Amino acid sequence: MNKLQRVDHFERGSYPHKYVAIMKDGKKVRFGHQEYEHYRDSVPRSLGGGQWSHRDHGDSARRKNYRSRHGGVKTKSGTPAYKVKYSPSWFSYHFLW
Repeated sequence: MNKLQRVDHFERGSYPHKYVAIMKDGKKVRFGHQEYEHYRDSVPRSLGGGQWSHRDHGDSARRKNYRSRHGGVKTKSGTPAYKVKYSPSWFSYHFLW
C-alpha cells in the first residue's frame, strides 16, 4: 500500500464524482464519474473503497482504449496527467482502470 501513503481514506463523492480521496493533510481529490462504467473498482475496501464495484465491466479491450486515450492527456508542463501522483487522473488510471 506504499502508493497510498498520503491518503487517509476515500469517501463516496457527490455527483458527478465517484470518489473523494481525503489526504492526510486534509486536501480532497475528486475522481471518477458516477454515470460511467470502469474496468474494476480497486480502491481498497479498508479505506472506504468498493462502493462502485457494481459499475465494473471487466472488458480488457475497453481498458486498453481508455489507457491509450488518457495516456495522451498532458499537464501544462508536458507531463502525462496520469503520472502526476495524487491527481484525479492518477487515481482514475490506477484505481478504476
